[in-house]
Amino acid sequence: MNVPLTTTETTFPSLRRMSVEEGLRAEQSLLEEVCEGESDKRILAWQPSDRALVMPRRHARLAGFPDARERLEEAGWPIQFRGSGGTPVPQSPGVVNLALAVRCRVGSSAAHLEWGYHRLGDPWCGWLAELGVASADLGPAPGAYCDGRFNVRIGGRKLVGTAQRWRRVQGCRDMALLVHGAMQVEGNPAELVAVVNDFQAAIDDPQRFQAASHIALCDVLPDLDLEGTIPGLLKRLMTSKDVAPA
Repeated sequence: MNVPLTTTETTFPSLRRMSVEEGLRAEQSLLEEVCEGESDKRILAWQPSDRALVMPRRHARLAGFPDARERLEEAGWPIQFRGSGGTPVPQSPGVVNLALAVRCRVGSSAAHLEWGYHRLGDPWCGWLAELGVASADLGPAPGAYCDGRFNVRIGGRKLVGTAQRWRRVQGCRDMALLVHGAMQVEGNPAELVAVVNDFQAAIDDPQRFQAASHIALCDVLPDLDLEGTIPGLLKRLMTSKDVAPA
């Protein structure tokens, strides 16, 4: 039987601003703290102070990668690598990232993988509903970059991209989950889509992504006090139960 584990985190921190490199490193530190038994639950909300195109390291093996990297850097979009899969994702000051690391117990099935996405996405949708966005749900957004089955969507358009990683907690059979969401809160989604499409063209990949498949939070909540409402989302994420399916 799965038993919820007690969290040592009792406060809900506010939004932090840091470089993309610092943010990616901070997210990895959350996972390491849980893996090493220093905490049962950690959370981070951060907003980039600079810009970068973030992608899995496997992209560095593509034949056209060196030229693509140079082209993007000249355009003001240096490349950073992340530990999860998918396609390149732009990070900029118009994006807010939430990373949640939790310790939990899982069974022998793969059901915990889907649970990991719901662990992030369901509270996120609840937060949006509380703000008056009735059409928020989880699902694919065909035509979006880094599309998946568990985007947080508004009206079928991608607001939040999600990813997860699992590792074993040292000295026991418990697992550590790091689940991440990136939400565009400001600006025109077409500008970020264009950056990803520029990279696709530079590596001679014919796949192109569509701005109409994305939406920014400012499109539906233009007067939102983001600083004042983010703690409510963090509270929802921190107080949900960490009971993965068997």
